[in-house]
Amino acid sequence: MLGVTLWPPLKPKQNSAVHIRALYSFFLAGAQPMYISLDRIDVELESKDGRARVIQTDHRTAAEISARPALSTIVALIRCLNPRRAYGELELFYNCQHDPPAFLRDAVAACGARLWVGDDPATLDQDLPQAAIDEGAVDRLVNGAMQELARELVGGSDATEPLGALELLEQEMARTGFPDEEEDVTAFWTSVLELGALAGAAVGASNSGAWFHDVAGQATLPLKYRCSFRGEMAAANPLGKALKFIREQGGGEEPSFLVRTLRSSS
Repeated sequence: MLGVTLWPPLKPKQNSAVHIRALYSFFLAGAQPMYISLDRIDVELESKDGRARVIQTDHRTAAEISARPALSTIVALIRCLNPRRAYGELELFYNCQHDPPAFLRDAVAACGARLWVGDDPATLDQDLPQAAIDEGAVDRLVNGAMQELARELVGGSDATEPLGALELLEQEMARTGFPDEEEDVTAFWTSVLELGALAGAAVGASNSGAWFHDVAGQATLPLKYRCSFRGEMAAANPLGKALKFIREQGGGEEPSFLVRTLRSSS
């Protein structure tokens, strides 16, 4: 099955490895780039030894991936982590058509996924020990990438700090229109991540905190932000707020409102 929506969890469907080349050519010919579909599994294979097997794909060149390294790192982390919440035992392949940069390799490895470069399905049949998620590495990578993305966005904004940049970005979307999830999946998910990164940075500026992999959570995306709130630690969901803001085209769901709520108690 191609392009399966991840939530709610779905059971794996039959797909023989011998069909992967044809399937891969099929979805690469489509208009929607699947590398950034954060709530989807691209290909589900037949289970093996009681483990589900899935493939996430990235057709971009190394130069295209490196054009925005922070964004590419976050995308890879989410696309490798999200399917694990839908299955118990899982073997996940991250398929790049071109040799990826080192930072993407690090992100894939931290999530316990196997990097597959090219289109030779023989890779799927290699008998390798199952890899586990390195939670420390995941949290370290996501925090570095989120901070870098927020700095990039503030640097390109008329604002001088994350909250101001966040509010300007919200206002720009309200004025020019919100990206449509079906018509432009790249703009849609890029906007979600940009809003979320700025919101996290804005909260951290006053409350301190850090992004973390929410292993047991049921939100659409598996990354949340832990920060101080009213004298205790709380887990906020800036990415979920950003997603709702775009899907509802505003509607009082601005991520900046979440930021101000959390900062009011610092």
